[in-house]
Amino acid sequence: MNSAIPKMKMTLAKQAIVHFFQNDYWTNEEVNFLHLFCIRHDSEKIWKLKLRVLTLDNNDLIVAAVLADASSEEFKFLYNKYRLGRSFTKIGLELNVHPNGLQRWRDKFLQEIATLIDFELLVDDIFSLNKVGTLVFTLERLIVFLEEYGKADERTLHSLKVKLSGYQNLLFALKQYSYLDSDSVGCKIIQLKIHNQNISVGELERRSGSSHTTVQNYIHRFQEQFYSSIPA
Repeated sequence: MNSAIPKMKMTLAKQAIVHFFQNDYWTNEEVNFLHLFCIRHDSEKIWKLKLRVLTLDNNDLIVAAVLADASSEEFKFLYNKYRLGRSFTKIGLELNVHPNGLQRWRDKFLQEIATLIDFELLVDDIFSLNKVGTLVFTLERLIVFLEEYGKADERTLHSLKVKLSGYQNLLFALKQYSYLDSDSVGCKIIQLKIHNQNISVGELERRSGSSHTTVQNYIHRFQEQFYSSIPA
């Protein structure tokens, strides 16, 4: 899956994270009113409105999954930047991180979000139950919506379903490894990656009692088996 993110997609990612932190969400009464209004006034414009609402909701779930995997410092940065609107300089002084480092954090998170809202997954995120599970859920919702209204061609639906199947297989494997009771070195390495999203290779080696080569081999095998087959 391509890690080169076009500028337009990065802009959409920024809009998604701003929406997550800044949006005033509707009350249950407002949601019910909109639902009834859409039922009574079914048209092309209403369909587009429904798709827009679904997209925004899916994007919020994706941003939440990204935040769930962030470290406490990264979360503080994102909250200060996109909720409070503080500058890189002020945030850097509080977190003791150079502004250039914070800009790299921003670019990393925007890249993750841009990839996920396009229903793709960076290879570094293949062990994230949060992100893979969110992709499965949001893809399922979109497919059901498109099928219900018959607005997508068969080729598009087939592509989405193939991608969904790949993520479902990956999610099933992650859950299996997560709860598997095994003394095998490979299982221990994969479990450590699943349960510790920010763990380094060095820490993996230390906690699994394995060499660098062994750790890399098991991670590569998992990637080849469950990730490489998912279409971009």
